[in-house]
Amino acid sequence: MAVGAAFLLLVMVPLMILPLWALIDLVGQPADAFGHAGPSQLVWALIIIFVGLIGPIVYLTIGKSQLRGDAGRHGDVGVAG
Repeated sequence: MAVGAAFLLLVMVPLMILPLWALIDLVGQPADAFGHAGPSQLVWALIIIFVGLIGPIVYLTIGKSQLRGDAGRHGDVGVAG
């Protein structure tokens, strides 16, 4: 029984938390941030939900890096002067 509990805590719980974390992060992004950065929020949400473990990982690595890179290229982030 101890092996089953350890498996649950070490493997299954993170597999359930990762998509939730990605969706919460996605919803926290402003909708207009996705205009030039590739897929829209809806497309990313569908990827996170329906592509299994790979979807949240792709969003958290590629999707977020596109958003950060897009903000810097288009002057959305800067020093008020």
